[in-house]
Amino acid sequence: MNQTIYQRLLPSCLAISALVTPPAKALTEAQVLERLSGVPVFTITDDKGAPLLGSAKKGGDEQILLFFLNPNDAQTMLKQVQTANPDVGKKARVIVRSMNDAYKVIRENKDKKIAFQIVPSQTSLDSARTLLTAGGKPPAQLPNVPIFFAVSGNGPQDGLLTIEQQGKQFVPFFFEQNDLKSMIDNATKGQPNIAQTAKIQVTNLFQVLDSMVSTEKNKPSSEVEKFTFIPSRAAYEWIIKNQTPASSPKK
Repeated sequence: MNQTIYQRLLPSCLAISALVTPPAKALTEAQVLERLSGVPVFTITDDKGAPLLGSAKKGGDEQILLFFLNPNDAQTMLKQVQTANPDVGKKARVIVRSMNDAYKVIRENKDKKIAFQIVPSQTSLDSARTLLTAGGKPPAQLPNVPIFFAVSGNGPQDGLLTIEQQGKQFVPFFFEQNDLKSMIDNATKGQPNIAQTAKIQVTNLFQVLDSMVSTEKNKPSSEVEKFTFIPSRAAYEWIIKNQTPASSPKK
């Protein structure tokens, strides 16, 4: 996982991508999931690196492995483990992995008694709910993993807001609305027209990933080749402060 993603992308300038683009190259599922290698997730393990599983349902035998997008949520869960089971808790720790690694664990798991969940932050869920409500959509459409993007323009000419870095354009999807808003606010100091027309929207991470995979029924636009996923600043700062060689993500 690249720790300098904010340093590489956030100081960039904004541009409006065209809606009509050349045909896309085919993207396989593996190529799409590789885009998630820069997104950290946080989970709880014992001192040997084995993940700690919780009970999916009270009284049931199904267990669950949680991958948190917000490190503070993982820390809160760790404290609960330490309180509920001190013997286990004293050896437990929060580690960071890439979301791509998490997907590999999920795909390779053969035990039907183990469930998996990617847990977004409460602030991202609250932001998504607010955007949906403002757009007249029911709360039932709340994405299980919200990601935020922006469009700019007027009416049918709206275009995806892009980041330009060293001559290349990226379409950023943020896991926290406030991080996207901060980027727009900073960038529009030199491009005030963007601030006047930029509109933040929310969608589901898994829908975006599905839309990127080329299948017989799905022919993505070339925009998907520019899609990039920006982790929360809280996650980035936690990694800088806490990561050690022992907790480095596996390649």
